Amino acid sequence: MKKTAITAGVLLLIGGLSLYAATKKSPVLMTVDGKDVTLAEFEYMYNKNNQQQLAKQPLDTYLDMFTVYKLKVADAINEGIDTTKSFQKEYAGYRNDLFAPFLVDTVAEEAAAKGIYERMKTNVKASHIMLPRGENAEAEAKISARLDSIRSCILAGQSFEDLALKYSIDRSVTTNKGSMGYVTIGRFPQEFEDMCYATAVDSISPVFTTDFGFHIVKVYERRPDPGQVNVEHILKLFPQNATDEQKAQVKHKVDSIYALVKAGGNFEQLARENSEDGSAKQGGLLPWFGVGQMVPQFEKVAFELADGEISEPFETRYGIHIIKKLGSKSLGSYADMHEQVMRQLRNSPLSTVGRDSKVEQLKKQHSLMRNIDTEKMLYADVTSPAQFDSVFIAKYKDSNLTLFTIEGRKYPVSLLIDRIKGFGKMRDEQAKKFLNGKINEIATEAVVDYERDCLENSNEDFKNLLNEYRDGMLLFEVSNQKVWNKAASDVAGLEKYFEAHRNEYKWTSPKYKGYLIQTTSDSISKLIKQQIMDIGEDSLARTLRKQFGKDNVKIEKVLVAKSENAMVDSEKFGGEKVKPQGKFTDYFVIRGKILTQPEELNDVRGLVVSDYQNALEAAWIAELKEKYKVKVNQKTLKMVK
Repeated sequence: MKKTAITAGVLLLIGGLSLYAATKKSPVLMTVDGKDVTLAEFEYMYNKNNQQQLAKQPLDTYLDMFTVYKLKVADAINEGIDTTKSFQKEYAGYRNDLFAPFLVDTVAEEAAAKGIYERMKTNVKASHIMLPRGENAEAEAKISARLDSIRSCILAGQSFEDLALKYSIDRSVTTNKGSMGYVTIGRFPQEFEDMCYATAVDSISPVFTTDFGFHIVKVYERRPDPGQVNVEHILKLFPQNATDEQKAQVKHKVDSIYALVKAGGNFEQLARENSEDGSAKQGGLLPWFGVGQMVPQFEKVAFELADGEISEPFETRYGIHIIKKLGSKSLGSYADMHEQVMRQLRNSPLSTVGRDSKVEQLKKQHSLMRNIDTEKMLYADVTSPAQFDSVFIAKYKDSNLTLFTIEGRKYPVSLLIDRIKGFGKMRDEQAKKFLNGKINEIATEAVVDYERDCLENSNEDFKNLLNEYRDGMLLFEVSNQKVWNKAASDVAGLEKYFEAHRNEYKWTSPKYKGYLIQTTSDSISKLIKQQIMDIGEDSLARTLRKQFGKDNVKIEKVLVAKSENAMVDSEKFGGEKVKPQGKFTDYFVIRGKILTQPEELNDVRGLVVSDYQNALEAAWIAELKEKYKVKVNQKTLKMVK
C-alpha cells in the first residue's frame, strides 16, 4: 500500500479533538477472534460511512459489512502482516503524521508569526563589516577580538566606510562600502536580520556571528515599509564587459525607444518588440515586488514613480531600462497577510518554535527528570584524556544507570551510547557539549513518544482514527494477497473458472480478432504481405519492427466489434476506406477471423478476472466466518447512535 497524504478533512478532525478529554471507557460491542471492538470505534466508523452515503444505511446492514471488515483484519493479523518491517514503517509514518498537529503550541507559533508581521512593517538601512570564521575556537576568539577592535575605532570617530573597505571580506564592499541597503525580513541570515532590527539608529552593534563570518553592523535609518509596486519595463542589455562606447550605443537605442513612448507609442507593444528581458512576451510586465527584491537603482525608480508614470531611461548593471509604473499597494493587514507570514515562518529558523514550546510543556507535564549524578559521571569520564572512544563506549553500552525518568519510568544510559557510536574521539568542553545535546535529543524523543501513547489511551477519537488507518492498511494488504493479486496471476484458476462459466460470457454482436498493421507506404505493406506467412505468431511484431523499423510500421493485436475501429470496419465489416492519422498512410489486417462468441479466456479476460475476484472474495468470506468466532453484544448494539 502506498502512503497517501493526510487529507485536510482528517486534519480538521484532529484539530477538533481534545487532547485530554475526559472520556469514559467505551463498552465492548463485539469480539472478533477474541479481540474487543468498542462501541466508540463502531459508532465512529458507522457515522463516517453514513456521512459518505446519500441515504443512511440501516444498522443491521452496516453491522454485517463491519463484521466482514473486522474478519479480514483478523485474518491479516493471523497472517503476520502487521509484524512485517514494511508495514510497521508505513504505519509509524501515518501515526506520526496524525499526531503531528497535537505537537504544536499554536499560541507560541501565532506569537512568532505576529512578531514576523510586526517586523515586516519596518525597513532598516544598515552597513556591515565582515571577517572570516576561524578553523578552531582559539582562531575564532582572535578574529572576534580583532573585529571588536575595529568597532572601537569606529566608536572613536574613524569612518565606518573606510574601515569596511580596508578590512571587510564581503566581496561587494568595493562597490557598496559595506552598505546592505534596506534590510527586510527573510533576505539575510536570521542572526544578521535580528541584529539589524535590534540595533538603534546611529549605533554600532556588538560583534556577532553567522555561518558566513563575524560581523558588526551600523544602522542609519528606520522607515515604514513602502509596500509593493507593479511595473512593466523595457530593457536593453549591456554586452558582457561592455566598454563605455558600447554602453553609449545601448543608451542611444533606448533613447530612440523612449522617444516613441513619449510620442504616444504603446508601451506593452514596444516592450514585446524591443525588450531583451524575459518579461518581453508579457509586454514587460513583472510580478509585484517589494524592497530588496530588485537591484537598488531599479527599486529606487520604481518606488519613486507615481502610478501610471513612465520613467526616463536609467542604468543598472544589467543595461538601460525604462519603467512604466502600473500600481502600488501597502502592506496588508495581519489577517490578509497570514498565509504569507506563516510561509515565512516555516522557512525561517523560527519554524520549530511551536513544536519546541510544546515539547518544553510536555517535559514539565510528564515530569521529565534528568539524572544529574549520572550526567556528572559521564562528563567526568568523557573530559579526561582520550576517553571518548571505544573504552568509554564499552564501559556504558550495557549500563542500566538511569539517564532520565518520565513519570517515574526509567530510561538507561545505554540509550545514549547507541547514539554516540562512530563519532570518534572528543575531549573536554566539546565532548561535554556533544553529550548534553544527545541526552536532550533522546529525552525529547522519549517524552514525545510518551505523550503519543497517552493520547492513544486517553482520547477515544484519536484512537479510533489510528485504528481506521491501521485496519485499512491491513485490509488492503490481505485483500491483495487473497483476492486481487491472486485473481490476476492465477492462470490455471482463471482458465478453470472460464471453462466452468463459458456460457455466461456472450457477445451481442460479432467481433474481429487479428492484427491491424499500419505502415508509412504501400510498398512496405506489400513487402510485409509477401513474407507474412513465414513469420511465427510469437515473433511477428518483433520481426517486422526489426526489419522495417518501428517508425515505419505499427502492429496492433485487436479484438473489436463493428464501429469500434474505422480501419477494421473498412477491411472486415464493409466500411469505407479511411486515412490513418499521423505519419502512417496505409493499413491492412492479417491473421484474423470473425468471432460470434469468445473462443478463449483472453477474449474476455477483464470480465473473467473481475468475476473470479468476486468468487475468491465470496469463498474467502465464507472461510473467515468458519475460522474466526464473532460475538455481538445485542444490548450494547441498541446503544448505537
